[in-house]
Amino acid sequence: MTTYLKLLTTTVYDGVGGVRDYIIKLKHYLNKGNEMKVELGEKFLKWLILESLLASFDAVKLTYNALKEEWTLEELMSIVVQHEVSLKKNETHSLALVDYYPKSAILRL
Repeated sequence: MTTYLKLLTTTVYDGVGGVRDYIIKLKHYLNKGNEMKVELGEKFLKWLILESLLASFDAVKLTYNALKEEWTLEELMSIVVQHEVSLKKNETHSLALVDYYPKSAILRL
């Protein structure tokens, strides 16, 4: 029981894997804890998910907190995944080009 609770509260989203997999993993840990008579609700899970997301998801957090109605876990997952896709689409990549010139080549110029 404590293993699943520990995993639930210490697992963080690192931005490397998909956010959907991360949320499913947390839901699994919550369900395992609930099977062992530790009653943690979906509301707690939604709070935990939002708190553990990276700063790039702050717009989702602000929107969720500003709304009067609560999203279901499925709605939250869908919105967070859409935001992740949007972030990846708008991601820019940069490349730094560095040349190496030995001193002898510079002196010959």
